[in-house]
Amino acid sequence: MNDISPSLVKQAKKHLSPSQLALVDDALMVLDNLKKNHVNDYSFLVAPVSKAYEGYLKDFFLKIGIIDNYNYQSDRFRVGKTLNPSLRYKRFSIYQKLADLSRTGEEMAEKLWTAWKYGRNEIFHFFPNKLKFLSRQDALDRITMLLSAINDSGKFYQEYINGTLL
Repeated sequence: MNDISPSLVKQAKKHLSPSQLALVDDALMVLDNLKKNHVNDYSFLVAPVSKAYEGYLKDFFLKIGIIDNYNYQSDRFRVGKTLNPSLRYKRFSIYQKLADLSRTGEEMAEKLWTAWKYGRNEIFHFFPNKLKFLSRQDALDRITMLLSAINDSGKFYQEYINGTLL
């Protein structure tokens, strides 16, 4: 893959707020401007999409009813902690709450977690002896993963409100 699918971007944008859209558009603009240049680490291209993804997830969790407005507004609510499958049996686990919603809930939780882990945690956190420099293609793959998770959870939400989740 040499670019991000325009149809993927278009579909994901249907699920994003205006501020989340602006972040995705920023990343796409910078990506386009860097086509003829090379940098050592393209992680910075993933950052605005990761930020949009975090905002989207909070919106998604609120709409689907697995967080309340207090947690949505809180600066103490941690998406990554609540999505972490290692903590799924804790009272606050979004991962477990999604798994309990339907037979496809755990699969959705896993997709959201995987996108979070590779599209945000590995981008923003420093892990000793595991410094990761992303190539342009790595960055494109991470952005694609994040946008795909947005699209998949948007479909999941539609099935939820239509009552078609089993």
